[in-house]
This record gives sequence, structure tokens and C-alpha cells, in this order.
Amino acid sequence: MTSGRRAYGRVMDAIIDGLMATEDRLAVGTGEDYAEVLHEDAVVVVPGAVLDKAGCIAAMDSSPGWDEVDLGEARLVRSEDTATVVYRFTGRRGEETYVATLASTYVTAVGGWRLLVHQHTPE
Repeated sequence: MTSGRRAYGRVMDAIIDGLMATEDRLAVGTGEDYAEVLHEDAVVVVPGAVLDKAGCIAAMDSSPGWDEVDLGEARLVRSEDTATVVYRFTGRRGEETYVATLASTYVTAVGGWRLLVHQHTPE
């Protein structure tokens, strides 16, 4: 492997690690966490709802949250100014377990990545 390919791999690893750290934060976070990460034009698609930024923040503030979460290995799709992570999510709340494939598309912005589109596809 050439040094250029290794450097590219390290950059991609750093991007995926950073985005998945954000996804983990959001998985256990509150509306305040979402307010900091969501792009102004964000769309969040969850079972039964399509939410804008304000709607997502309100929903997260009224959610009881997860007792446990597991974010599976992520796949990264990258372009010049966007990055999408796709992974299997498992969340447990009491006796309820929710499993879905999640896709989150981030766009570069001043101050870092901002979440533009987030979608759940339940199993």
C-alpha cells in the first residue's frame, strides 16, 4: 500500500470515528444535543413521522430515552462535502427492543459536520 493510500485510509477512519461518536451522543442525548448537531434544514425520518429540526428537538425532549444502545459497524459513503454513515442500531427501553438500519448524512459546515438527513428503517 502506498503512503497516499494509508493517509487516505487514516482520514476516512477519522471521519467515521468522529461521526459515529456523534451518532452515539445523539442516541443517548436530549433535544439540546440535537440542536447543536442538526443542520438548519435537517429532515429526520423515523417510523410514523418526518420531522424538521424543531420537531426533532421537541421529540427528543419528550422521549424517555434508551436504557441501552448498540451501534453496529458503520459503512461510510463520502463525497467532497458530505458523509453518510449507515449502521445497525439496537436500542433497549425496559422490555422493548428496537432494531433498525440507520442512515445519517452530514454536510460540512463552519464548526464541523452538521446532520442534514437522518432515517430509520426498522427491521
